[in-house]
Amino acid sequence: MGKIKLIGISILIIIIILGALFAYSYTHLSINLKDVEFQSIDWETLTWSNLLNVGLNTLSGDWFNAAFGLIQGINLNFIFNVNNNGFLPVYIPDLYYDILINDIRIGRGNSNIDTTIYPGETKEIISFQNIQKNSFSPAINSIVSTQGMMEIKVKGTAYFKIFGINIPIPFESSKQISIYDEVKNKINSEIQKNKPQNDGRVSATVKNPLENVLNSITVELFGAEDLELSLSGQTIVDSTYKVTPKSYSHIYFTLQCTANIQGGFIVNALLGNDIVVFILNEENLKKFEEGQNASTYYKSNKVESGTFDVVLVPGEYYIIMSNEHSMFSTKTVQLQAASTCS
Repeated sequence: MGKIKLIGISILIIIIILGALFAYSYTHLSINLKDVEFQSIDWETLTWSNLLNVGLNTLSGDWFNAAFGLIQGINLNFIFNVNNNGFLPVYIPDLYYDILINDIRIGRGNSNIDTTIYPGETKEIISFQNIQKNSFSPAINSIVSTQGMMEIKVKGTAYFKIFGINIPIPFESSKQISIYDEVKNKINSEIQKNKPQNDGRVSATVKNPLENVLNSITVELFGAEDLELSLSGQTIVDSTYKVTPKSYSHIYFTLQCTANIQGGFIVNALLGNDIVVFILNEENLKKFEEGQNASTYYKSNKVESGTFDVVLVPGEYYIIMSNEHSMFSTKTVQLQAASTCS
């Protein structure tokens, strides 16, 4: 009888030990979202029509919203770390979780893991996620307003098996990614592919209006090519200006000596790449502002680019960039000028 009792006590002790190991292992299992890797974007077929739509939206600064509307799906890799700091090996069949973008639930994901994690081991689990437009539609406004920034949150349950028993482990993790650069680069790539080619029947100096549109989108997204003039002397201006329709911008400068003024400018705009640039003194600025005939030391026509080289005596002067002839188009003007005393 005593032997049976001893065996019973031993079995009980073993059960208690295994139960303790079980409880310890259960409380020392963890899972977290280590990273979110951006893979690719599924796009609509990009045509002249939707590229033009993106271009027109640059007028209101809303190009990203128009471009984002062309996205059909986003492909991501969710990278999970599963850690076993317990004393027993654990078999993991599945993960189930809700997916949130910027705290907006956009769907449910799951991963068939089918792996065993041994004590002290951490395994990396990669789960591919294709998020279609109809799923992330509720989050579009949020993504656009943050210029492509997406906080990806997964919130769910990992199922572990110990001794054949399914044990649910809740988890929640988040990571941030941005798709802004990917969208920019895709639009630029399509612009370069779709630029009109000169077929020899039209002079290369006559620009296709659609090419102007595409060039302007590129400038809006990436900035214009630098105006590179080899100017010596003291810099008067080296900057880029936005000149709105029916208006002008001016740069004031003074000369203490008779000086040679050299400079140049380049214009970019969605509709009509032209500006009128001229140089005048204080007296003639007032005449110009009052709509009177003003004398100028330099005046261009409505042009896309130009250079100037004039000699001025000591005094106060202005470089004017006039977009008064334009009804709708804001002009981006790169302007450089420098002075050298005679």
